[in-house]
Amino acid sequence: MLDQVGGVPGSLGKRIAQLREERGWTQKKLADQAGISVTFLSEVENDRRMPGAEIALRLSDVLGVSIDYLLTGRLETRPPAQPLIIPPELQQAAEERQWTLAETVDLLKADQLVIARRGRTGLRSRERRSKQDWVDMHDRWFGDETRK
Repeated sequence: MLDQVGGVPGSLGKRIAQLREERGWTQKKLADQAGISVTFLSEVENDRRMPGAEIALRLSDVLGVSIDYLLTGRLETRPPAQPLIIPPELQQAAEERQWTLAETVDLLKADQLVIARRGRTGLRSRERRSKQDWVDMHDRWFGDETRK
C-alpha cells in the first residue's frame, strides 16, 4: 500500500524502492553499492525493518538524495543564502576599534534581531546607525569599554 502526498511515497522503504527503480537498479546493485545484504534491503523496502543511521546515510549517498528526503519525504526548502552586507558605519567602527569579524557579524545580527522584534512596534528598520551608535551598542552588548 502506497501512502503518497504530492507524489512522494509515504514510507522510507517505499521511497528507497522508488528511487532505486527510477535509476533502473536491481536490489542487488543498490545493496552492493550501499554495503548491505539484498535480504536486508528487501526487508527495508517492504517496511519490515528500519536501517540504522549509518546505513540510512549510505543509502542516501548512493541514491543521491538528502537524508532528510529519505527519512521524511520532504525536499530541502532552505532559502538561498543572502550575502552579508556590513554597513559602512559599522565597518569603520570595527576597523577603528579592531573588532574581530565574528564580533562585527554578531553585532550586526543582534541589531537585526532587535529591529525584527521591534519592527511591529514602530522602530524603523531602514534608519541608518551612525558609527558612534555601533560603538555604543558594542560597548553595551559586549561590555567592551577597554578599546576606546
